[in-house]
Amino acid sequence: MIISKKILGELDKAYATTIMNINGETKYLVATEGNGPCLMFDESSWIGSPVWDGPGGTMNIVPIPGRKNEFIATQDFTPTFQAKDSKIVYAKCDSNSTWTIRPIMTIPYLHRFDIFTLNNKLFFIGATLCEDKEYKDDWSKPGKVYVGEIPMEICKPFTLKTILQDITKNHGFCRGKWKNRNAYLISGSEGVFVLYLPENGSEEWEIEQILNHEVSDIAICDIDTDGVMELAAIEPFHGSRGIIYKYIDDRLVSIHEHEYEFGHVVWGGKILNKPSFIIGGRKGNRELNCFQIDDTSRKIKHFTIDNKGGPSNIAVLNKTSTDVILAANREIGEIAVYELIESPEA
Repeated sequence: MIISKKILGELDKAYATTIMNINGETKYLVATEGNGPCLMFDESSWIGSPVWDGPGGTMNIVPIPGRKNEFIATQDFTPTFQAKDSKIVYAKCDSNSTWTIRPIMTIPYLHRFDIFTLNNKLFFIGATLCEDKEYKDDWSKPGKVYVGEIPMEICKPFTLKTILQDITKNHGFCRGKWKNRNAYLISGSEGVFVLYLPENGSEEWEIEQILNHEVSDIAICDIDTDGVMELAAIEPFHGSRGIIYKYIDDRLVSIHEHEYEFGHVVWGGKILNKPSFIIGGRKGNRELNCFQIDDTSRKIKHFTIDNKGGPSNIAVLNKTSTDVILAANREIGEIAVYELIESPEA
């Protein structure tokens, strides 16, 4: 495999990432969790332009399903542990590449969220790191998971209901298929919970706990292609171990571990058409590694994408013959793109 790295620019405390289509072109977006901008880069020229100049404090950028040139993002999640005023905003780009940003509503300590479609309606699902804090290490008010229907006029506030509560250090958030059902996985000090989307017109969420110890970030992927999803996790909170779990005898068992310092990135999907987990740490050797099953030994192997970045988040774009990873390398204030290509046969 050939990996090439291109540095797109500098951004202090680079954090949120997404890759989306804007006016028919692929764009790469990165925003800071500090005070500062959200930047958009054009795939053809890699020239950057601002989506907004501030205020910053952006944890997530989520394109709106079925809508062109639109996304919802967090702002004002800053300082990180005093984020009572964090809010979600609606962003839309017109045909002249001019952005309009409108506030929707305040959701204190909103750390992760997504937008999904159910029964032809748009819904928001969001997880709060906590409900409030008196000081940095105050975890006495656990986080929750909220769901609400998004109105047609997206910049208006909407009603939220709690579907999961009392999750301390509510940090991990992943969307995918679990037990062949659409679900979100949530993790914190109490473990990992699967929230199955309502089915057959119901509004009730079924909840299953699959791990009962502290977990930070999570992702899922059928890495060994046996038809059952594996779970990748960083443990404990912002922890030192990247672990891959597999169901064995009807329970999740660790089948691979890798050491990190301040683990933060976990992603699951396909890299060059092969099921993969990507796990990264923000400190120490700042590794970003890709884990796959070796075709011969059927054991998990890994290769290092970068060991100098310290990413907070990544976004992946699968292309025809190459794959691209957008990384917010927070610890060195760097926005980077990695292109992965299969090595030519000898």
